[in-house]
Amino acid sequence: METKLRILFEKYFKKTASPEEELEFFALLQKNEEDGSLEELLEKAYLVYEESEPFFNAEQTGRMMNQIKQETAAKASIRRYHIWQYAAVILLGLCLGLFVYNYIAKPVNNMAVKQKTVVKRDVAPGNETATITLSDGHTITVEEMANGLFNDQGNVFLKEQRGLLNYAAIGAGTKEGAFHTLQVPKGGQYRLVLADGTKVWLNAASSLRYPTHFGDNIREVSITGEAYFEVAHDANKPFFVKCEGQRIQVLGTHFNVRAYPDERLVRTTLLEGSVVLTKDDVADDVTSLQPGEEASLLEGGDMRVERLSDVTIRVGWTKGYFTFYRADLGTVLRELSRWYNVEFNVKVPTTKTYTGKINRKLTLSELMNGLALSGISIQIEDKDHIIELPK
Repeated sequence: METKLRILFEKYFKKTASPEEELEFFALLQKNEEDGSLEELLEKAYLVYEESEPFFNAEQTGRMMNQIKQETAAKASIRRYHIWQYAAVILLGLCLGLFVYNYIAKPVNNMAVKQKTVVKRDVAPGNETATITLSDGHTITVEEMANGLFNDQGNVFLKEQRGLLNYAAIGAGTKEGAFHTLQVPKGGQYRLVLADGTKVWLNAASSLRYPTHFGDNIREVSITGEAYFEVAHDANKPFFVKCEGQRIQVLGTHFNVRAYPDERLVRTTLLEGSVVLTKDDVADDVTSLQPGEEASLLEGGDMRVERLSDVTIRVGWTKGYFTFYRADLGTVLRELSRWYNVEFNVKVPTTKTYTGKINRKLTLSELMNGLALSGISIQIEDKDHIIELPK
């Protein structure tokens, strides 16, 4: 059923569906709306469809909204205002790659939203920026470093032109016990290759402490914030990642760790390979993950494991996108706050959730114009660098 809906979804919006397929598409919308599974099916269909299609502009979105409205009204066999609600939400989301789900059914005439974005000062998106603390405690900004070789008391690494620190290109360092710390501020991201060839992406407001070369027995690093790892395989030398409340052991795998101090849980998402998680100070309390699974370490110390239908949504940030799946407004705003280095003041709480993908290259005003389509009025304040979201 899910596969069929996704196929018809794509054909309908590409205008390649036959009349019979259009009727089947609307029949499936009705059936799944009645049994409560429509919302989840449409979310999955959208995420698959959006991966291969560019975002629609506002004019295209408006035309498709009108088309959906007219055709839905003509299908007397379905519950019109419910299906129109979901279809309108899909199209609003396609405008900027953002779904906005409003769970209260509304008549068609009340679906229009007014854009009330006021921009006093725009904010550029984040970029590749970081500081590095060397083995002697000296801290420098990576952008200030010239491209080429850098020698830190015998520990040599390469700064490449494409914005990458590479410790594997030159060979192992010579200083025993030497550590570097790469710190990415709000409004930034950065990448590096560790001495063993492991690739690491660091998200905004994150840091990584790592040795300039690894010893003979183990490889170990520690992080705060969010990082994505593609670990170089070495069966004789396991790789460990330490973060808030836990230690992750791998041999060679791809996984994402999210351990921000201002969030309620530490989340580990496995894309390839296998990992074993151990809670701090509890050596016999271990959790194993298989590809497609995610472990959440809660504040009270409980560990929850679930299988995700699409783990790539957790690493969209490494590809230049915000990706959300049924995220509440607080989660969305924390992501935006870190990337644009602004603070948000929500005057009126909302229970809306957000699913979809937004390009991280948008300026803040461009992104906020997309959020305004959800009915949220937005004002970018110049004085205190505050974003206000009044009712």
